[in-house]
Amino acid sequence: MASGTAAGIQQVEMPYMPDFASLDARIRSFRNWRYGQVQNPTRLAEAGLYYTGTDDEVRCFHCDGGLRDWLVTDDPWHEHARCFAGCNFLQLVLGETYVSEVLQNGNVRIANDANLVSGSDATISQQHESAATANKETSNELTQRLREENNRLKEERECKICLTREVGVVFCPCGHLVSCVQCAPAIYNCPVCRALITGRIRTFLS
Repeated sequence: MASGTAAGIQQVEMPYMPDFASLDARIRSFRNWRYGQVQNPTRLAEAGLYYTGTDDEVRCFHCDGGLRDWLVTDDPWHEHARCFAGCNFLQLVLGETYVSEVLQNGNVRIANDANLVSGSDATISQQHESAATANKETSNELTQRLREENNRLKEERECKICLTREVGVVFCPCGHLVSCVQCAPAIYNCPVCRALITGRIRTFLS
């Protein structure tokens, strides 16, 4: 089990299977997966699991916990947390409090990352609509500025490794916020300053 501090800093711990530390590598492991009607391989991979090639058995790249005999109603994150609550990767993505809630309350809904940015997108959309009521020249100028600002904010929130998901992990001791929770476990030197990463802090952008 990974150790942590009161400040919420998770100490870096080598995964059991570093070859599957990246999400893409885990997704590729499911190329011969024959149980797509039961469990989506991408969802399993996002939960830190890779396919062993035996029946429907998957294992966590970090804690080496194994899961099998999947049902359609099973949630990969929930099953991972229920069976291997001490997993370092699980604690990084969900947090200790969330994992405790899974253990205490059973099925706990996993938040969709897309919902984290929907509020800001809606605000920008409303601003665009308001600008359209002004004269054409002013409206076009305002719209252009809003688009540029929106693109800038999206770039700031975008993981600099996969360029797809939202950043969510601060590296210690340098303090750079450049990686999503899926890419962070595979990085040991900060992509910005190349400093050795000694800890990770899970963050949530509002």
